[in-house]
Amino acid sequence: MVGEHGAILSGVWSASPRIIPEKEMRDYKLPPATIPRSKGHRRDWIEACKGGPPASSNFDYGARLTEIVLLGVASLKTGKTLQWDGPNMKVTNAPEVEPVIHGHFRKGWEI
Repeated sequence: MVGEHGAILSGVWSASPRIIPEKEMRDYKLPPATIPRSKGHRRDWIEACKGGPPASSNFDYGARLTEIVLLGVASLKTGKTLQWDGPNMKVTNAPEVEPVIHGHFRKGWEI
């Protein structure tokens, strides 16, 4: 990620993030931990089924994350910056992207 004051680099799965320039990395202070850590997808799901707190990757969170990721894929596939109207599930600035967003279905398999 590149910003006005430098960049953040990381390995796979966001391992070992580094801030460039190095001075920014040395000066960075971690924020206090405020988000509960997952005990793992399966354990979170089992505890949620038994009436515990919602799983850390529940549908409210997971659906939004998936929407963002898939819009990034559509943007890369079409080479366009997309303006997204989430409530209406439409790209507002590139109607030609609609087939990429909603796909094509064979007769009898329409949604």
